[in-house]
Amino acid sequence: MFGLRDAGYDRTIMYSPDGRIIQVEYAREAARRGSSVIAIRGNDGIVLLAESRSYSKLIEPNEKISQIEDNLYVTFSGLLADSRVLVNEARVFAQIHKITYGEECDVESVAWHLSKIAQRITQFGGRPFGLAIIIAGINNSKPVISVVEPGGAKYEAKAIAIGKNEGELMKYIEEQFKENMT
Repeated sequence: MFGLRDAGYDRTIMYSPDGRIIQVEYAREAARRGSSVIAIRGNDGIVLLAESRSYSKLIEPNEKISQIEDNLYVTFSGLLADSRVLVNEARVFAQIHKITYGEECDVESVAWHLSKIAQRITQFGGRPFGLAIIIAGINNSKPVISVVEPGGAKYEAKAIAIGKNEGELMKYIEEQFKENMT
């Protein structure tokens, strides 16, 4: 995946000679190796599916889908410890919004907030978050799915799969997805 040419550029947040930020690529790889997560938007709602891995029958699996507000959920693929930081940030941001404006926060606002955090961490030399996070919810009776990647890129999706086997899962979803599902 990475060659000798990248040596020395994989320990800091700086561009390699070919214009890549190797630490962000490592973070993307951590997200790709995490448990599979799927989000699908329908006309009236959203379905979130998350693989819950248990490495031992003695260890309880971790929750992969977290409620932020009544209308807002997040799930992720990647490093659990990093997810706890961003889930907490989403909850605090949503509560501040609710106290300030007297209404529940929308998906896009939380997604932009998390993407700014991820981008700032990377820009100022911190280790990028090793996860991709899906923010899903209902805004004004309309289901919305947003995705934030390790480097801070944010986009909306009708359906998305992240994590282990994401290529195969996306291919299957693309074949089965219909625009007006209920």
